[in-house]
Amino acid sequence: MTTSKINYLAIFVAALTTFVLGAIWYIAFQTPWMELSGVTEAQVVESGGAIDAYVISFITYLLGAYALALLLKAMNVSTWQTGAMTGALIGAFIVGGNIFTNNAYEMKPIGLSVLNAGFSAISFAVMGAIIGAWQKK
Repeated sequence: MTTSKINYLAIFVAALTTFVLGAIWYIAFQTPWMELSGVTEAQVVESGGAIDAYVISFITYLLGAYALALLLKAMNVSTWQTGAMTGALIGAFIVGGNIFTNNAYEMKPIGLSVLNAGFSAISFAVMGAIIGAWQKK
């Protein structure tokens, strides 16, 4: 497999879409997320609004979309449905599983794991749908 057959525009759009989806998700669940994670509004303000977190999250979304594109290409996935299903499985069971495991060892509430792993499942499903539908032949 050559990376010349990877659609870099699809990767960028998938990462950007995930970034926007993350904003929507965490604004919608802001209150429970802050309670479960122990982050306060004062901490957010004091940190300067978490610009570093935004930059890091976009970079990791780009890397995740790239890895997913490589996997979907290797699997010959070329439909949004199969891309979404593959992405959802990866987001829920691989990424989500790691979230649950890390949070268990860090003794964080199960609700935080559900909230964060839920976003992983949905975001990878969306990335998979975008990349799967937009594969280069």
